[in-house]
Amino acid sequence: MGKDLNRDDWLKAARLALLTGGVEAVRVEKLARNLRVTKGSFYWHFKDREELLALLLREWEEELLKDIIPRLKGRRGPEALRLLLRLMVARVPLGEEGILPSDAAMFTWASVSPVVAQRVNQAERKRIHLLKTIIGRSPHVELLYLVWVGFVARGQRDPDSRKRFPQIARMMLDLFPPRKPRRDKRVRTKA
Repeated sequence: MGKDLNRDDWLKAARLALLTGGVEAVRVEKLARNLRVTKGSFYWHFKDREELLALLLREWEEELLKDIIPRLKGRRGPEALRLLLRLMVARVPLGEEGILPSDAAMFTWASVSPVVAQRVNQAERKRIHLLKTIIGRSPHVELLYLVWVGFVARGQRDPDSRKRFPQIARMMLDLFPPRKPRRDKRVRTKA
């Protein structure tokens, strides 16, 4: 199996280890054991563990720009929010399977590393800015983001709660009903 492993196989294993065991679980020996290969296979694809960790963080940071924003295609308002939430509903299980980076894994890592925390905070500012761009500068933006963060945190403690994300997403959409065009009801009179 060692010859058949590629860089993506190692990344998937590392994402899963980070999600389930934290940054300390992302060890070359442990990943090799889980993949049933020798450590030499790892070094064929990565210089060292630090390169792997840097890549895990970078791919999570870039996910917003490389994957999420292009799929929104410049949409704004409730339509864009609905699309964003559908994307998130589809992405949550992929993060849990190690196919995509996981917010839960990054938030946990940030809680034990000031350097990672600084980068996660910066990425969160970009995410909140994206939400403001999509739905306007509503006070609901931060509430919406905090609901997401709470969902992620709870999912770490209670994995069964993740199954409810589609329902939670629908409730979040209810915060942003479609806007009706405003009509100016004032009657103009000449003074």
